[in-house]
Amino acid sequence: MEPKPLFDQVNEGQVLYVSWNDFRRLLEACGFKYQGPRGIRHVFAHPRIPDPLVLQVLRNQDAKPEDILKFVELAKEYHLKP
Repeated sequence: MEPKPLFDQVNEGQVLYVSWNDFRRLLEACGFKYQGPRGIRHVFAHPRIPDPLVLQVLRNQDAKPEDILKFVELAKEYHLKP
């Protein structure tokens, strides 16, 4: 799915299960840069956000719903958009 429609759906709470690849494209479209793995987690940094976003992929290759909610909170707080 393209980042803009996915962002709208996630931001409105319509979707909590997103494939990891789609979620990663959304993060990168919002300005996050992949910093690499930290064990089983993946670290993303944004120039305007002081703390990195640390995410985990589920076994079925989806992003964790709580990680998606964490991203939505950051997007609202820092006015991030794709």
